[in-house]
Amino acid sequence: MAWAGIILGMVAGLCAAVAGYAVAGLPWWACLLIYPAAGAVVALLATALLYWLSRTAGPDSGVTPGGQLAAA
Repeated sequence: MAWAGIILGMVAGLCAAVAGYAVAGLPWWACLLIYPAAGAVVALLATALLYWLSRTAGPDSGVTPGGQLAAA
């Protein structure tokens, strides 16, 4: 979960910084602030989402580890 959050956060932060500079015309110092802010938000959201999905697929949920519902 953490690895996915880190990778997604890094990619999202980089995309936000580049888009802010290239599309929005932000100064470079603002893009340097956007990179960690966007990356941290996406990393935390991805980690929280994956944690929530893994908790809902617990032993009493009827969901197999592959993510599909067990036959009744």
